[in-house]
Amino acid sequence: MKTRLLGADAPEWVSFLAETLHDFYHLPQYVALCAAQERGEALALQVTDARSSLLLPLIVRSIPGGDGFDATSPYGYPGPLSNGPRDPTFIRRAMAAGMPVLRDAGVVSAFVRLHPLLNAIPPLGIGTLVRHGETVSVDLTLPNETLWAQTRMNHRRDIRETLRLGYMARMDGAWDHYETFKRLYQITMHRRAAARYYFFEDAYFDGLRDALGESLHLCVVEKDGVIAAAGLFVETNGIVQYHLSGTGDAFRMIQPTKLMMHFVRGWAKDRGSRVFHLGGGVGGANDSLLQFKVGFSPLRHTFYTLRMVIDEPRYRRLVAARDPSLDPEELGGYFPPYRSG
Repeated sequence: MKTRLLGADAPEWVSFLAETLHDFYHLPQYVALCAAQERGEALALQVTDARSSLLLPLIVRSIPGGDGFDATSPYGYPGPLSNGPRDPTFIRRAMAAGMPVLRDAGVVSAFVRLHPLLNAIPPLGIGTLVRHGETVSVDLTLPNETLWAQTRMNHRRDIRETLRLGYMARMDGAWDHYETFKRLYQITMHRRAAARYYFFEDAYFDGLRDALGESLHLCVVEKDGVIAAAGLFVETNGIVQYHLSGTGDAFRMIQPTKLMMHFVRGWAKDRGSRVFHLGGGVGGANDSLLQFKVGFSPLRHTFYTLRMVIDEPRYRRLVAARDPSLDPEELGGYFPPYRSG
């Protein structure tokens, strides 16, 4: 197998995606945006044999203290892709073949988020696979009547009530309310006491438009010119992803996000998209966010992460230096453990 690391400007990265079903998380410009947020470098591991090629987007970051690098996925679901015959063993073999290339680049460990739709069969036998929970999707090929019937009763009631009160959802094609969206998103993260990781800077939001172009859409829910909720949605290869959203404090009881999701579901269907992926709970948990999403569809997908120790001696030294009581064999918790705290 031929293995190499591609930079975000490598034409091979773009040409691979041109012939492979992918999501926006795999785009080099999106990975570069996330890498800038994490002060790392956007790279992709590419492994090729006679019939197939694998591509795995990564952010490679310096380890605190200067002892080498580690790799992580950009925000979202950027799992490994294969453009060859559907061979579930190929991704495992290809990733195993790529580990020496990462080791030679000074990478100690890698944390990979798999794509619940595109990695429905996760790679086995490479690293440690951790099951986090479920995500929810909507089958947009179904008739509108079926989609409405699949919507939970309380969601249908609240959507009708929001409409009765005069609220409306629409796509803001002119991006007039992007600054309002940013403000509502930050308010929502504070209200949920979200981890620092989720407080994206303005540079991320502004870069997102540059990176995704016409694939990125802003939906707003408003009444009398006042924005109650807003969300970002990304359309790629027939997949519409619910990316980020925010709701004003004064509108929490009205739950305008339900109307927004209902609207986007119909909008995406009308555009010919096949699936609307709502994602899961925070960190894959079975929490109130997941239960909100479950109210729109019965379809479930498993979300996995993959943890790989690439340079074991250095990994053990880093873990011991962080906390001698930590077990370097335990890969199911916070990973890599030397970055905890």
